Amino acid sequence: MKFGRIKTLGFGLCAAFCLVGALWLPTLTRAQQSGAAMAQGAPAPVNDKKITEDFSKAMELVRANYVEAKEYEDLTKTAIQGMLHQLDPHSDYMDPKGYREFNDKQHSRYFGIGSYITTRLRQTFVTEPFKDSPAYRAGIRYGDQIVAVDGKDTSKWTSDKVRELLLGERGTRVTVTVQRPSLAEPKTFQITRDGIALPSIPNFYMVKPGIGYIGLTRNFQSTTTQELVEAIAMLREKGATQFILDLRGNGGGYLDQGIRVADKLLQRGQSIVSVRGRNRNNDQSAFAEMGASDNFPLVVLINNGSASASEIVAGAIQDHDRGLIVGETSFGKGLVQRIFPMQNSGALVLTIAHYYTPSGRLIQRDYSNSSLIDYYNKRNFDPNVKKGEMKLTDTGRQMYGGGGIEPDIKLGNADDGALTTTGIFEATFLFTRELVNGQVPGFANYKLGSIDFDSKLKGSEFQVSDDLLKAWQTYLLGLAKDYPGYGLTQQKLDESKVWARKFIRSDVLLAAYGTDRRDQVVSDLDLQLQRAIQELPNAAALAEKARARNNAMNRR
Repeated sequence: MKFGRIKTLGFGLCAAFCLVGALWLPTLTRAQQSGAAMAQGAPAPVNDKKITEDFSKAMELVRANYVEAKEYEDLTKTAIQGMLHQLDPHSDYMDPKGYREFNDKQHSRYFGIGSYITTRLRQTFVTEPFKDSPAYRAGIRYGDQIVAVDGKDTSKWTSDKVRELLLGERGTRVTVTVQRPSLAEPKTFQITRDGIALPSIPNFYMVKPGIGYIGLTRNFQSTTTQELVEAIAMLREKGATQFILDLRGNGGGYLDQGIRVADKLLQRGQSIVSVRGRNRNNDQSAFAEMGASDNFPLVVLINNGSASASEIVAGAIQDHDRGLIVGETSFGKGLVQRIFPMQNSGALVLTIAHYYTPSGRLIQRDYSNSSLIDYYNKRNFDPNVKKGEMKLTDTGRQMYGGGGIEPDIKLGNADDGALTTTGIFEATFLFTRELVNGQVPGFANYKLGSIDFDSKLKGSEFQVSDDLLKAWQTYLLGLAKDYPGYGLTQQKLDESKVWARKFIRSDVLLAAYGTDRRDQVVSDLDLQLQRAIQELPNAAALAEKARARNNAMNRR
């Protein structure tokens, strides 16, 4: 049985819109649905009218008597979400605004000014205007603090709150006021909102001669497979014969796009994923219909932010021994949700099935004894915890289900001295902001204008000297009185020197060239990526062993 259009929410409530498809199962008549439920021992039908009356009465009492005024829509949304969260961590409700943004994201677009913004020390800053975006054309730069939007004081707002004011319909205007260190007074921009492209693969390049890197680090969206095909083709033109597929931080997206991506990497006819729901008559499986053009060496990078569709792709690669998986254990999100549009233009997101890797591994980890906060933020990697059912890959390697995808080579991405406190991290951003605006005495050569997205990189730009580190320490110690409790002490700064040298250079490169070009320059500091490069010969040997085994079985 083939899949229909699949859409399932990704793993994060706070990262809403990071999804992995909903399964459009064949529609049953009401009689068929009732019969299927009874066959599985479902409880007797409830009195819908009584529930509606009780809910309406409770809502009426709250609105009439509660100490503070509450909007009906907010109460309804909270009530529905509370009901759904009793079921599992991924069933959810999107109000009309959230559902519109959700759909825009899945078509690789949204409407706004086009920039990354972030919260640092309880203020909102621009970290990067997108190439050719309205923000870039207007002159917005790295480090600009957004202090007002349409006349509203946002100087103490978080980035999530500011973002709501920046989004809007295409063609509408928004007034953005920023504070820039090099300017005595705030600067105001009139910006016309436009469609902003959000490709699934924001970055691909030749990481080494013959080795192509593909960063599928955003969600699986309607354009993902075509982006992958184009990235592979362009890298082949540059001489790539081996590939690294980066799925780190990719929280999901359209499941059918995940299936198509896997199809481009596996042999024709190999299984990719199976979906099993409450009504087993609707169980479905997906197979590679076209298959890869050749068995090129492949390594896949994952981390604990890789979820849903990312786990399907990684699980299929691993089960068929098509390549090696490097990094950290993935999130463990194996629930399929169907999106039910509602009359108010919102949508209900309801879990209807589990999905399994080709060997039969359940990807979803246990959530029965944890709160939502613990589920999303506290992962248990205790090796003594009982693992799920053991399954075998095509060549007989043992894998376990029920806890995400465990990499073949487990490796974190931090070395000694690469970690620091949140306070030092955020304060260092403020220092770098001053640096690139020419406000750090003696370091005028770090002063930058607008981003040069197309600059030819040398790989040795903006090295951080010992003198610059001293200036960094002086600056952060000067902030200590304004930010007590942030760890801005001489001892902590001394312990963070190795980290600071890397971070300052990385952020200056970001301000100069943008995220994608920056990542190319500092790829030698990415421990997981460097290990992936080393593992390519082993990945090639494993894939060849699996292909030979499969060919032998097909000849029988």
